[in-house]
Amino acid sequence: MNSQHALKGTLVGAHRLHVTLFDLGDYPASVPADRIALASKAAASLAAPAFDVVFEKAMSYTKGALVLCADDDEGVSALKVFRQRLGEALADAGLKPPRSFTPHMTVAYARRKLEKHALEAPVRWSAASLVLIDSHLGEGVHEVLGRWPDVASDLSTA
Repeated sequence: MNSQHALKGTLVGAHRLHVTLFDLGDYPASVPADRIALASKAAASLAAPAFDVVFEKAMSYTKGALVLCADDDEGVSALKVFRQRLGEALADAGLKPPRSFTPHMTVAYARRKLEKHALEAPVRWSAASLVLIDSHLGEGVHEVLGRWPDVASDLSTA
């Protein structure tokens, strides 16, 4: 993984990289249809995200996760504003989203703990969609339940 820190672990596949904005809860089989419908209604009520995110730090997080994160609020301020708007929409739809939030992206899992440190170069990316994911705990599976804007619809009208 990284010779500088002598880390050995499992990288997260590029198709699974994301920033979790809200957790709708843990369910034994799958997310209940009514919760999916409420979350989908809330997501559809927002304009699609269109902002940049900058992570300039890396560290160990919960359960062996190695994450990219930010100390500089400027790099994640638009993300935090979007999350606030989504939280309000979820609450209006009847869900009770948690308030606490630490913007981060899990990039790997390793046993060795990594203290927070600056990256050689910040990681930058552009947020362009909101995705509702059912994360099958312990299976490494992320099932997409909805996406805004709906890329399939956008492609069919082009």
